[in-house]
Parts: sequence; structure tokens; C-alpha cells
Amino acid sequence: MWGGEPEYTDKGIVAHTICHNAIGHGSRKLYYYSSTRLFICYTHCGTFDIFDLCIKIKKIQDGVDWKLYDAMAFIADYFGFSGVAVEEQEDNNREADWKMFKRHDFIREIERPHIQLPEYDKHILYKLPQPRILPWEKEGITREICLDNYISYYAGGEQIVIPHFDVNNRLIGIRGRALSDEEAERFGKYRPLRIGKTLYSHPLSMNLYNLNKSKENIRKARAAIIFESEFSL
Repeated sequence: MWGGEPEYTDKGIVAHTICHNAIGHGSRKLYYYSSTRLFICYTHCGTFDIFDLCIKIKKIQDGVDWKLYDAMAFIADYFGFSGVAVEEQEDNNREADWKMFKRHDFIREIERPHIQLPEYDKHILYKLPQPRILPWEKEGITREICLDNYISYYAGGEQIVIPHFDVNNRLIGIRGRALSDEEAERFGKYRPLRIGKTLYSHPLSMNLYNLNKSKENIRKARAAIIFESEFSL
């Protein structure tokens, strides 16, 4: 439906790289593996899931900036997942809030298997310098927080390095925050970091950043506030 001209293989699907190219451009280097239920773009994007692919394609083909819930709603509608009715709340002040959640009740019906993302060698982090990031400190992200989260600097790409760990402290990806306005405009302010021949990419929708450090407090409080960006450290 997206113009990738997929071909089925024993391992999954091979298609054109519509994740970062317009229809009819790019190479057949976009792979979907049935074993992991993940896509891998071998020319630019790295690893991501169906929702990330949907978001990428809507941006390229329609110029629309979709969020995760938009992609989930589209995929659920396309494959025929139906919603589940939610009881009306007696408190009229909360009615508007509950209407927002009704839109995405199909999520309850989607059983997503537990997938352990590939692990990268974390020794690469020990080789990167950790200078002070004064603009971040003014925003409340202290020097101690940066050191504790291995936030560092990669001169080869003029990027602030933001490692991503899973709940078990496994390094599953590294994001780079571009410091050059030109690079940020051309490729995006935040993107997977490439060092040498390794692209430290992972599907963002399959991991909660900083959960490895926050899980005990979440367990004690029995509540969590989820933000969209790493900048909400």
C-alpha cells in the first residue's frame, strides 16, 4: 500500500527503502524479519517497527508529522482491529480526557510479544569525552545526571551522545543530538549515532528511556509520568 513493492522470502520481506526515499527511488535494502517482527534499513535508518515505518512514510509521502498513536490507529484500522467501549465516567470534568483514550482502546486487543532488542558493546561509551553541557545545566539537567547516564560528546559527528539502555541495563542504542544547525535541518536534530561502520539504532517505540534508572521509584510510587523526549531526563 506504500509503494515499497515487497517480495516475500523465507525470513520475511524485502522492499524498497521507502523509509527514507520517495516511491521509485532508493534500493531494495529494507528488510522485515518475521523472527523479530522488526524492519532493518541497511542504507540509512537502522532498526525500527511497523509504527515507526508508518510515521516515516507519512512524513515522506504526505508531508505529515504523525505521532505514535496516529500510526497505531492507522495500522489497527487497516488490519481491522476494533475498539473496546469504555464506561462513561460520572465525573463530568473527566469526560473530555476519557474521550481521548477511547480513540486508542484498540491497543488493549493487540498482543505484542516480548522482544529483546540486540545489545551493543557498551565499552564504546568509555572512550568518549564527557564535557560539561552548559545549556542543558541551565535547563536543570545537571553535570551529575549527564555523567550518570553516560551522556558524552562525539567529535566525529559534532553530536551530543545519548545512550539508551533497556530495563536490564543493556545498551540497545545510541542517539546523537546534532550541534550544527545545518546538520539538524538536513538530517534531524536527534538521530541514531554512527561511529565507524556501526549504526547504533533501535526502535524507539519498543523501549522506555531511563526505565533502568526509574523502575524502582515507579514501583514504589505505583505511577509513572512518560515524556516524549530524552531531554526530559
